[in-house]
Amino acid sequence: MQSVAPFQEIINTEIHRRLALPQFQEPKGLYAPCEYILKNGGKRVRASLVLMAAKMFCHDYHKALPVALAFETFHNFTLIHDDIMDNADVRRGQPTVHVKWNTNTAILSGDAVMIMAYSFFEDAKDFVPSLFSLLNKTALEVCEGQQYDIDLELADLHEKWVSEDVYLTMIKLKTSVLIAACLKAGAIIGGANSHDAELLYQFGINVGIAFQLQDDLLDTYGNYETFGKKIGGDIAVNKKTYLVIKTLELLDSKSKQEFCSLYSSSYSYQDKYEKVLSIFDSLNIKQITQQKVDSYFKQAQECLELLHIDTALKANLYEFMNDLQNRAY
Repeated sequence: MQSVAPFQEIINTEIHRRLALPQFQEPKGLYAPCEYILKNGGKRVRASLVLMAAKMFCHDYHKALPVALAFETFHNFTLIHDDIMDNADVRRGQPTVHVKWNTNTAILSGDAVMIMAYSFFEDAKDFVPSLFSLLNKTALEVCEGQQYDIDLELADLHEKWVSEDVYLTMIKLKTSVLIAACLKAGAIIGGANSHDAELLYQFGINVGIAFQLQDDLLDTYGNYETFGKKIGGDIAVNKKTYLVIKTLELLDSKSKQEFCSLYSSSYSYQDKYEKVLSIFDSLNIKQITQQKVDSYFKQAQECLELLHIDTALKANLYEFMNDLQNRAY
């Protein structure tokens, strides 16, 4: 992702510097997993957005670095715990923390990573009072989003509760609010007025929802070579994606029953994928989902256009949005 590349080296250098501090060395059983997750790749998108937003409103955007690190570290905390809940074996091409060590270590180290995020945040000094509520509000919303995700996973496809509105709320809370908060935090540090800071927050909400819907689309219709994982994985594990929820909304009662039986069946991977794909295609689900993605990107663009700054200063965010719109991964 070229739009965040200029900021990645700055962020990685500072993460490595901080992890080398004496207070993060012992006991190794606690801090080695913390170092592992924080150094284990990642595009540093959230931290980059903090710096990118600050740079839009001031020249000395490096003063936003502590907050950028705090949000990036918080994000990695959520990944450790998400991987435990999802029983995931791999993260960024490497064994997850609970697989490499054990579940108890992962829980404890995850907690430590969260506390490290707050310690980095403290270095923002004068900005802490104005940003503290934003960080806490966002952290709680991410937890709410994770609970909605769990509830959706446990729900029966027949339940009326399983709806487009609930799904969009889930991805907004689980994904979008953190992206939005990073942008708003950077804007505040850069000296933006409250109106422009809120516009960047709404830009982040819309981009985040578009990104997640796009992910659903790519999992079913993407290319293995560019997407980087098996196509149809969501279908194989009966995941309730936007495509599935929209399909249930469009089918008549009898067809809905048949689809639910198919989706929860134990057909072979390829057979089930092809059958589900055939139903998606008959209802133009790919096109409907793409239209939804496009509508959120359009709303994001409208937020950028309303910002009270020169167009040239918005270039990085336009490039970021373009990267997301054209991604195949």
